[in-house]
Amino acid sequence: MNQYQYQYQAQQLSSLLNTIQKKAQSGTFHIKTLPQPDHPSRSRILVYHRGQITYGGSHIPYIPRLAQKLIKQFKPNVSKTTIEFVQQKTTNLKSAREFLQILCKLRVLTWEQIESYAQTQVAITLEQLLPYAGQIGFNPIVEFDIVYGDDGHCLNESKLKSELVLRQEQWSALAPTIKSMEAIPCLSKDGLEIISHESTRLHAQKYIDGKRSIVEIAQQSGEDPLELAQLYLTGFHTNWIVFEGTSTITNNKELHQLPTILSVDDSPIVQTMIKRALGDRYNVLLANNAIDALQILNNKTVDLLLLDVTMPVINGLEMCKTIRSIPKFRNLPIVMVTARDTLIDKMKGQIAGTNLYLTKPFDAEKLLAVVEQFLGNKKVIPV
Repeated sequence: MNQYQYQYQAQQLSSLLNTIQKKAQSGTFHIKTLPQPDHPSRSRILVYHRGQITYGGSHIPYIPRLAQKLIKQFKPNVSKTTIEFVQQKTTNLKSAREFLQILCKLRVLTWEQIESYAQTQVAITLEQLLPYAGQIGFNPIVEFDIVYGDDGHCLNESKLKSELVLRQEQWSALAPTIKSMEAIPCLSKDGLEIISHESTRLHAQKYIDGKRSIVEIAQQSGEDPLELAQLYLTGFHTNWIVFEGTSTITNNKELHQLPTILSVDDSPIVQTMIKRALGDRYNVLLANNAIDALQILNNKTVDLLLLDVTMPVINGLEMCKTIRSIPKFRNLPIVMVTARDTLIDKMKGQIAGTNLYLTKPFDAEKLLAVVEQFLGNKKVIPV
């Protein structure tokens, strides 16, 4: 087997991958980061076809298990016997390309769905490798023959870079509570009793032990570490989880002294901007959906609510009406944040119970001015 080993320094992996692209190499690159004080060594793989990336992860996946993950994500109602049927139809059980192509022909999955999943897996893999020093080994034998679509193309480099940038912005929005994917979550004293969702409670019991980092839990549970971090941030705001160097918000003197703003928006870019604009003057809590927002409202004292109109499942107008129907929230200032600026949209907002209608896009200065209208005279009470 024609293999080689090469050791590289922190931040050098990106230039190595560019060299691979120029040489149009095909095969599997086995990458191992060197252990550091803030994280243990970890091994990952990147699969290339003629210099273009096709897959990434912690290992070469077992093809039927990969198919099960895809079906669970995109077509959860499809019978498990579908995998058995495809196994019988496949002439080469080692070919991911053939296996997935049959699923596409059966209209169980689409190539777009498969490619979307693979792109996210590569983005997750790269964000766990790029910052660190490590060593790389190459196996030119095709271990995983995945390419996409009827034309057999690789992953789009531009889309992959965009996803990496977006994920970095989403990680930044979690700071300072969650500094990185290496953060170690711990259950608070009454954490399990506080958790209202059964699936979340079971997850916490199984994985959150104060020893495993977010990225380690994600690998063991098969989850996206960023999605876990967003769940854990909600857990921090609702007091069932803590991180090293933090305490639950009810015990944090500095944040308790500041007026609290809850921003509800499913756009990580908007949430990052809001956090940066208001975070040094207010205690800013973030939620990306109405269910998590209502949980925070029921557990924390919120002084102002920034509410996006367009959200999945329950939109901002529906949530506003729900909040106004609860007596203790009737006087809560609610600012509707939306790109819709027609007279009808504003009337709908007023009918739902909003105090003010803030139209996107807006800058930090305008946002601060709006918030000051409601919280400018709020006194900071020493504790």
